[in-house]
Amino acid sequence: MLLGLDVRAQIKEILDKEFREPVTIKLFSQTIGCESCQTAEELLKELAEVAGEERIKYELHVPALEKELAQKYGIDRLPTIVIEGDKDYGIRYIGLPAGLEFSTLIQGIIQVSKRVPNLSENTLEHLKKIDKPIDIMVFVTTSCGYCPAAAVMAYNFALASDYITAKVIDASENPDLAQKFQVVGVPKIVLNNGMAEFVGAQPENAFLGYVVATYEKLRKEGEA
Repeated sequence: MLLGLDVRAQIKEILDKEFREPVTIKLFSQTIGCESCQTAEELLKELAEVAGEERIKYELHVPALEKELAQKYGIDRLPTIVIEGDKDYGIRYIGLPAGLEFSTLIQGIIQVSKRVPNLSENTLEHLKKIDKPIDIMVFVTTSCGYCPAAAVMAYNFALASDYITAKVIDASENPDLAQKFQVVGVPKIVLNNGMAEFVGAQPENAFLGYVVATYEKLRKEGEA
């Protein structure tokens, strides 16, 4: 059992208080060549049991056997967790959400259950104008105290716009990506493969500024 009795009690208390509408968790996993996949399977299975089927529906998928589904969800790394509500909001967790990152998973599930982002009206107004794809990558580690805040912020932005996707990536499990984007401190946020990037759990306005700047660059490229 990965989730102790005290943790299970805490999860149940949080869900009883904050959970709203049903959520589906899709885990893309495989048994061979993926060190953390089996642990991820056990963790999510236990979480779904604690929450109950009426709240969290847990699905396990094997990309090698379900290639079309994996392609539809853009799965190219394992394990990858998709958190869905009435639709796919583009919210992903790549790696095992252990340590402090377990709270990122729980907060992501709760936010998706609410179906509305926890963002200011000003931010929502700006995001309404975005009509070009923006991919937010948030590099985290399981021992980083500031990472969950940055990760959940990205999830909220994805929840707010059909054009924004948010991938939270465990840097230690994906060293090739961490090296590619020169991740020396976390959380590191990378937009559209380096079109904009910053380090640290920035406040909402600052986060929005980077998203808008990325959008303006995309718009200018489109006009050129």
